[in-house]
Amino acid sequence: MYQREDINVGKLLKRLPKAVRSKVQAKEFLDECWTIFKKYDAFQSEKLEGCNLWKALLEALPEAFSQAILKNQYGWSLQQDSVYAFTGCGRDGEPAVSLIKFPEYVKFTLALILHKYSANANVLDCKMALKPQELDHSKRKTKVVASLGPASWSEEMIPKMIEAGTDIFRLNCSHRRGGDFERVYPLIRKYSKMLGRRVEVLGDLQGPKFRVGELEGEPVPLKEGEVVEFGICKDDNDLIKPGRITMKPTTEQLALVKACKVGIDLLIEDGIMKVNVVEKISDTELKVKIIRGGKLKARKGVNVPDCEIDCAALTTKDIEDAEYLLQLDPPVEYICVSFAQKGQDLQELIDIMDRLKVPADKRPKICPKIEKPQALTNIEGIIEKSQALMVARGDLGVELELERVPFAQKLLIARAKKAGLFVINATQMVESMIENPVPTRSEVCDLQNAVFDGADAVMLSGEAASGKFPCEAVMAEADAALEAEAVRDFLKPQVPDGTVVDEANKPQELDDSKRQTQVVASLGPASWSEEMIPKMIASGTNIFRLNCSHRRGGDFERVYPLIRKYAKGSMPLVGSKI
Repeated sequence: MYQREDINVGKLLKRLPKAVRSKVQAKEFLDECWTIFKKYDAFQSEKLEGCNLWKALLEALPEAFSQAILKNQYGWSLQQDSVYAFTGCGRDGEPAVSLIKFPEYVKFTLALILHKYSANANVLDCKMALKPQELDHSKRKTKVVASLGPASWSEEMIPKMIEAGTDIFRLNCSHRRGGDFERVYPLIRKYSKMLGRRVEVLGDLQGPKFRVGELEGEPVPLKEGEVVEFGICKDDNDLIKPGRITMKPTTEQLALVKACKVGIDLLIEDGIMKVNVVEKISDTELKVKIIRGGKLKARKGVNVPDCEIDCAALTTKDIEDAEYLLQLDPPVEYICVSFAQKGQDLQELIDIMDRLKVPADKRPKICPKIEKPQALTNIEGIIEKSQALMVARGDLGVELELERVPFAQKLLIARAKKAGLFVINATQMVESMIENPVPTRSEVCDLQNAVFDGADAVMLSGEAASGKFPCEAVMAEADAALEAEAVRDFLKPQVPDGTVVDEANKPQELDDSKRQTQVVASLGPASWSEEMIPKMIASGTNIFRLNCSHRRGGDFERVYPLIRKYAKGSMPLVGSKI
């Protein structure tokens, strides 16, 4: 239940359209409210409750708001919420509002409407979406982070990237080689000064890498149900072959295998393949069962979601890269620590700054990349040592499962913002722009939702580093962020105060019988054969779409009876609207 102190009436009423805001702030509004009150105060008791209070409220509210409440099947709950919160009366009481307090109560209800219902458009008019697009980028506050690479780090491209809207350049230390950073860094500083733009630099440390080793021959097929060996290479000839998967004996990979226990899942190649530990032979040898098969190639990544791996957060390479970044003049503004699992992982970077005697005013902001479920559990300790935070949805999506990432994103952004951290939302934000000059609709929605969540920056990875349209990708993110900022204040925050980030580690919901959202699948050559239709139904399709743009050659006449035939005979989906 809402508390009166939860509703900032003055701030919320500023969101009202100007004409409505002027009306409710005028002295005449008080007289109008009191006249309406007396109309319903049949017993002249100078208090209203129950139905009479409801009627008086609807009459006193601006017409658009009262109509919106009446059209909403749950509109009655708004009056309950408002009167109980305003009076402080418990649900078991019968709250009443006095004559003198009635105008204040009407304003409080208006504020509560804006707070509670604007997010799902019960009050906001759909015509508001036709507002002119915001084009003044001087108003944009959300920053665009662009990763530099072959497509964007030439002397010709860097000023173009800045003019397109880049606010922060990311130097990905995974690809630090051959003097590229030494050449690029001065160019960033040179052109940002020439163009009169404040452009910052983020150095991104690679972090521990976990990969399978080399192949003995051709890619190895992993068959579901098969049990194979999984271990650290015994020597240079211990390569991947049928029946055995190996990893090189690095410090980090030794720690990974040692941390594994029976029942733990290991994900290979971004989760395309999955194995489960069925026997632990030693700290370097396991037996695993193939849960999700595939063709295993060399040097593919390995993720272990359920293990907190006991190894240093910074590898030898990371230490070398950190020392390089910390000695740049002027210094970089941010340094990212990959795969941070706990606060101590960030202390390692602080210790390097101490050892190099980096002055406090030249220390970069420490930005942990949240990529493991353990970081959600230990987020308070991580935040304590951070000045920024990156929601790194790539590995987080592998470790946490894709379906749980959006909730984790919202919780992480909300908690980090509450702590005053600068928050970057990253990974696949306009992934299609690696090949295409414009983003997809869903990518723009994703970008704007990150801004609605409260992100301070949105990041480009491959889109800017190696894509065909790096400048267009920057402009796409900048345009989407600017427009989101223009309407963000109309939307209600979705994460209430007091929410714990570790709630994002809740088990994934797997009972599809609880799902209420319907899945609509458009039929076409890939899916409308007699073999595919029952598979589509079994996969979860509730509604098939017949696109009349492609109605020809008797396809619909053949397909429609098949839909009805297999829907009727499909036990898992009895009653589905297909």
